[in-house]
Amino acid sequence: MNRSFRFVQVDVFTSLPFGGNQLAVFTDARGMSEAEMQILAREMNYSESTFVLPPETSGATHRVRIFTPGYEMPFAGHPTIGTAFVLASEGFIPLDREETTVQLQLNLGLMPIRIQARDGRPSLVWMEQRLTEFGEPWTNLAEVAAALGVEAEDIAATGWPIQIVSTGVPYLVVALRSLAAIRRARFDGPALRQMLVGQSALLALYLFTRETEDPAHTAHARMFSPHPLDLPEDAATGSAAGPLGAYLVKHSIAPKGKMIVEQGYEMGRPSLIRVEVTDAGGIRVGGQAVIVGEGAMYLP
Repeated sequence: MNRSFRFVQVDVFTSLPFGGNQLAVFTDARGMSEAEMQILAREMNYSESTFVLPPETSGATHRVRIFTPGYEMPFAGHPTIGTAFVLASEGFIPLDREETTVQLQLNLGLMPIRIQARDGRPSLVWMEQRLTEFGEPWTNLAEVAAALGVEAEDIAATGWPIQIVSTGVPYLVVALRSLAAIRRARFDGPALRQMLVGQSALLALYLFTRETEDPAHTAHARMFSPHPLDLPEDAATGSAAGPLGAYLVKHSIAPKGKMIVEQGYEMGRPSLIRVEVTDAGGIRVGGQAVIVGEGAMYLP
């Protein structure tokens, strides 16, 4: 007899259905092997799917494992935000006050989560990311520009460095001078992989410009992940928006405090990622989410 595992489909970093970044949350993955989690993530074929288990660490409410179609992630932004939103919506995390704080156990460790509620329903979810790590600035500007299909001057004109930044997952942050320039950028898997030879297997690129679709927003971003899978683009990347916020503050591009990063516009899935850089250098990333479907997958 087949085993049935329920999932909830949620769009993250948006308040509107069919915007933001898609996520499948398997709300009870007990009895599922790691290999089966990977099979289901491949079958769902979203950038990530999550699998919820009982906690193994004191202080955590749930254990959450995050899988892309090809591998398991130590941590990721929209899966963490989306999973917390689903667990709160389904009553697995009780919301008996305007703000509830819990900790989710990820492969990276405990992740503090703050859920703001309205009328007993989650309205906004925040995650506390790790302290930021900065790599040395890259000097191969021409190679980076060629691999992205933009002009070297599109990068050089900003005066800001190309730099690896991480709060748990590393991103190569690349500033571009305009919306026109960032729209011209294109995903070239072989060229990008060649450029990143010798770097972390998880390293992806996070492109941004200070010119935005909405003047009230802080930055417009795109994310390309050339390996280990060819992910041409991601609609919303919370694990990259946090490092971007830290980068903006470090290089005096934006002041500490709250920011909004817009992403996914080129994919037709507009996303708004809230970022806060505290006076102590802490990074918080938050966003809305909306449930758009549910179902069950069967395993033998």
